[in-house]
Amino acid sequence: MRSAYGRQTAPPDYELTCVEPGSPVGELLRRYWQPVCTSDELRDLPKKVKLLCEELVVFRDRKGRVGALEPHCSHRGTSLEWGRVEEQGLRCCYHGWPYDTQGQCIDMPCETDEFRKRMDVWHPAYPTLQFGGLVFVYMGPPDTEPLFPMYDIIDTRYRDDVVLRGMRLWGEYSVGYVKDCNWLQHYENIVDPWHLLMLHQMISGDQFEGALMQGAPHIGFENTSLGVRYRVVKDLPNGNRFVRHAECIVPNAFLIPDIRETGTTPKRRERCTELSWAVPVDNEHVIGLSIVAWPLEDGEPKKDWRPGTDTAQEIRPGSVLSRKYEDRQRKPDDLEAQEGQRAIAVHALENLAMSDTGIVMLRRTLREQITRVNDGLDPINVIRDERLNRKIPTNAWNTILSPAELPMHQGEEV
Repeated sequence: MRSAYGRQTAPPDYELTCVEPGSPVGELLRRYWQPVCTSDELRDLPKKVKLLCEELVVFRDRKGRVGALEPHCSHRGTSLEWGRVEEQGLRCCYHGWPYDTQGQCIDMPCETDEFRKRMDVWHPAYPTLQFGGLVFVYMGPPDTEPLFPMYDIIDTRYRDDVVLRGMRLWGEYSVGYVKDCNWLQHYENIVDPWHLLMLHQMISGDQFEGALMQGAPHIGFENTSLGVRYRVVKDLPNGNRFVRHAECIVPNAFLIPDIRETGTTPKRRERCTELSWAVPVDNEHVIGLSIVAWPLEDGEPKKDWRPGTDTAQEIRPGSVLSRKYEDRQRKPDDLEAQEGQRAIAVHALENLAMSDTGIVMLRRTLREQITRVNDGLDPINVIRDERLNRKIPTNAWNTILSPAELPMHQGEEV
């Protein structure tokens, strides 16, 4: 027996897990546009949010412009979440100071215009943009924001078969119902295919249907131009071969192909329908937001279609949040597994094995990008040249090869 007496828990891996201003990975994440909410959440009221340990109030003025302001009014500190959305900006409820989307105070109802101009108050604010049905905020150094990356699945300048929609990922405040843990615990899950076979099949009993749960897998990991991905190859009982890749786009975006792929119909490189982000709220909470490439049928959004990574109750009843504690013990899911690693997983206590190769590669890649930021360089996936910002190739898809196709594709990347 190895006694637990006197055992002390090591601190978390500060470099990779903690996201507050000035922290290593927090500064890395601040070099990218981070999604904060869906566009349709901003109506006639402001929305208070938390992102990377910072509280913000986001709003859309009546001209359609979006702003992200520090919450407390520069006059007397009242929270702007109680403010009124107007034509030119957001007006504080206490003494009526309004701020435009850039943070400039444009009126002081209790003061003269001359005094207001002399004061020249600018409230702390961050740049914003809207794309694909999501609102993004750039929290990095002033005037350094990159272009928003136009990955192939969302670059509708070059495809007319989809319409883009912004969505919360499988729940209002969570990522696949996981929310009360560090962001990295969920993000690493993307390049951990073994947990699909263990947690979601052997332990909890086929929580997914389809080819992913059939046959013995051959699993590998590799770096891509965007980050890290896994590769699963399975020879299915029907004679087809299933080849699947899922990819982490560093620092916190990811692509997961259709989880319900049956493996019955031959296809080549059927790409993802969602570009998603594991968004750190703070060091102990994470949310998920996605741009969904919703397919069109006769020029209209296809009815009765759902995203390929959707894990609704009828697909995975193990994900229901209202389950009894005993039911959760008998059939745990991502929530139990990931949140059960502690609020912040302690890497120093882990014993990583060969099956954890994807996690090791992802952590190494993140550390390399932290070093680049510390050296004053742009990290991976920061794009500033408009000529390069088109149909950026992603590296995640499902392929199904028929028995007749197998000899001609031996050793080929599929």
